[in-house]
Amino acid sequence: MKNILIAGVGGQGNILLSRVICQLYMNRGCNVKTAENIGMSQRGGSVVSFVRIGDSFGPIIPDGQADILIGLEMYEALRNVSKVNANSIIVLNKRYIKPRAASIEEKEILNYLKIHFNHIYYFDAYHIAIDLGAPKAENIAMLALACKNLLLPFSKDEILTALSELLPKGIFDMNKILVEKIYEKY
Repeated sequence: MKNILIAGVGGQGNILLSRVICQLYMNRGCNVKTAENIGMSQRGGSVVSFVRIGDSFGPIIPDGQADILIGLEMYEALRNVSKVNANSIIVLNKRYIKPRAASIEEKEILNYLKIHFNHIYYFDAYHIAIDLGAPKAENIAMLALACKNLLLPFSKDEILTALSELLPKGIFDMNKILVEKIYEKY
């Protein structure tokens, strides 16, 4: 069984990313379950997706059992660390949207995660997506960066196949260029 948690805020494409990851595993013949926890997502609120691969389980990942936490936004990743353990992989986007009531800063979040978790990978997917002309695709940039760095077990071709199965042609074409450039440049 593999458990993947995706944490971000509304507008980052969290739900689409979870569907692409589901499609990637289903294309390999795996049994996949998902669930989402969406709170005020259209106002930039928390969005958490649970992706579970394997047999005989519920869709929500119990505390401490996420194998991978994909943090599309740093503060939301921090909010969900109860789902990971010391051996979990944390794939963190360098995107920090400070909540009004929070006093914790980006550097403090990163330091905390580095002290308490052994496997932190840090990408600037937001700015990479902007640099590659696809600012709304930081979710797919995170996926491509995670796969290219072998944090998720999928090839570029598998990513493109899953995207072609889920996205309308125009949006697929933009994401295809993004994925190919990430594999060439980053």
